[in-house]
Amino acid sequence: MNGLYAVIEDWLPDGWEIRQGAPVVSHEPLMQKFAVTAKRIPTLELSNREGQCAQFKPRALWIIGENGRVDLKRDGHFYFIVDTADNFAPPRWEVSRAERRYDREAVTGGWLRRILL
Repeated sequence: MNGLYAVIEDWLPDGWEIRQGAPVVSHEPLMQKFAVTAKRIPTLELSNREGQCAQFKPRALWIIGENGRVDLKRDGHFYFIVDTADNFAPPRWEVSRAERRYDREAVTGGWLRRILL
């Protein structure tokens, strides 16, 4: 998640600020099954001068077929950001709107600007 958050910060359009939000605790059933300790994962909040905001919140560390998911909420719209890379490969973050979860595109600076502006 930290790598994703770092590129989000690099891509942030002018007029937007970034800050870490309250962490969430992840202790999913699969983590419990394999005795993996609960983890505190930071959230990310973006805001602009007009009071608009976007919130990134880790949703799952272990997902069948993916390496993790972060949910994004922006103006009443929800997006699922998932790491679709092979195991042990560098992350490959892709995003979809919640209502069209299999219609994915790469997470890029252009995508972020389109969502925020």
